[in-house]
Amino acid sequence: MNNSEFDKYFNTLEITQETTFTEMKNSYILLRNLYSRDNLSISPLIQSLSKKKQKLIVKEIDEAFNMLEKYYQDKKTESIKTKREKIQKSRVPTFEVIGGEALKMIRKVLGIELEEIAFLSGVTLKHLINIELERYDLLPPDVYIKTFLRKYADQLSLDTDKVVIDYFKRMEDFRSGQK
Repeated sequence: MNNSEFDKYFNTLEITQETTFTEMKNSYILLRNLYSRDNLSISPLIQSLSKKKQKLIVKEIDEAFNMLEKYYQDKKTESIKTKREKIQKSRVPTFEVIGGEALKMIRKVLGIELEEIAFLSGVTLKHLINIELERYDLLPPDVYIKTFLRKYADQLSLDTDKVVIDYFKRMEDFRSGQK
């Protein structure tokens, strides 16, 4: 389906194509609750609708949500594919072991700001800076570091498992050298 074929679903949920997935989901929940018979706060206008008409509207709202959920997933997949193509065309250096400095260099070659990684991944800028600078003592517990590394590597379209393994190897070497 092309974007214009989704217009019906955007209109059903009373949103635009610029709406984020979270905003779309919130609109879906709001409309579904509004048109559900169980809702005690429904307006007199909605109460005047027949039960059959209300069910039809709820069915249309559900269909719109399901179709737009797929639309957003496809959009995300396309974005990832575009990033990967950009990476393949770029002269991204390869590293035998990926540590913080390597992540920083790859990010810079791709022209991606650290703030953008923070925004898209949900990892705080402070943690990303500490990852790049390999300030292991300022990082949270390992379970969080693994999650942050996976999110960071994913934004750079890198092999997330390799990044985590390599980074932890460097961190283990650093920690064992301090003892």
